[in-house]
Amino acid sequence: MSTLLDITKIEEGTYQVSSLPCPQCGESLTLTITGPQLWAYNQGGYITDVFPDVSADNRERFISGVCPPCWNMMFPDEVA
Repeated sequence: MSTLLDITKIEEGTYQVSSLPCPQCGESLTLTITGPQLWAYNQGGYITDVFPDVSADNRERFISGVCPPCWNMMFPDEVA
């Protein structure tokens, strides 16, 4: 299942994608990605392979939807 809420074509081969809103605060994240990245993500590619230049915190937004501040509140004992 894709966790992309909104996909907007910016120009040929470039898209803006938004994550689902954080279940705690409702904030979402928007990234600019390439057509091949969008295709690979929708085909089930591993997010670390598809978005290698995106921070782990931002990749988590597209996995669970949880933003970093809310993650830290939910799991205060987790070490990043």
